[in-house]
Amino acid sequence: MKTVIINVVIVVSALSLIPMNSNAQESNKKNISSSEKVMIERIFQEIARTDQLYRNPLAKGTTDQKIIAQIDSVFDNEGIEAGLTYEKSLDLSLPKAVEDSLWMLQHANDLQNHLTIKGLWEIYGYISKEVIEEKNHVQLLLLVHPPKDWDIPTYLEEYSAFLLQEVNAKRMPAKIYATFVDNIKGKILREPQLYGTNQQFDPASQKVLPPQIEDLEQSNAARKAIGLPILKEGEYRLLGK
Repeated sequence: MKTVIINVVIVVSALSLIPMNSNAQESNKKNISSSEKVMIERIFQEIARTDQLYRNPLAKGTTDQKIIAQIDSVFDNEGIEAGLTYEKSLDLSLPKAVEDSLWMLQHANDLQNHLTIKGLWEIYGYISKEVIEEKNHVQLLLLVHPPKDWDIPTYLEEYSAFLLQEVNAKRMPAKIYATFVDNIKGKILREPQLYGTNQQFDPASQKVLPPQIEDLEQSNAARKAIGLPILKEGEYRLLGK
């Protein structure tokens, strides 16, 4: 079965080389059959595994799976702030040669996974949880992990235009779309968020802070345009304040 999945991934990845059609309509997307659903679920499982295969050890600063499991347990059971505090207390690090090697492997995974998911979208559109729930989050994972050396402003422009069509077609949740845009703007481009969906960790205070936006009126207008409720006091921070 693994060979079958690999062959499907190769075909789907080849389809991803077709330029994204930002004007795609819902009627142009293929319905997912029961057999296709099983295959996509298995592809999602493999993507979930390979997306974190080297990224997790790199983030934790260790390849020791027991230590990684313990850190993840604290995050899962005690929350983000406790997890970050515990992880920092371990003071772990990898030799640079190991880091470079792991990043090379992870970048190769990211490119392959991204091309695969892009190929699926060209055929079916963004795959909603109503159709496939298992590992559905991998679609957002890949969106916020663009392949290495891609031009990020162009990536954001092209993908946000395409995915907005998927929001309008009711396949992609508006919150997921907004999270993608804010993640790229805030974490990669180092710009204020537009929709105000991503909380931010402050190393100085060791606290998770509300999202940082530039203009409340602009952000609320953008949120209302895709069906999200407006931001309320305490749910955001204004740039420079």
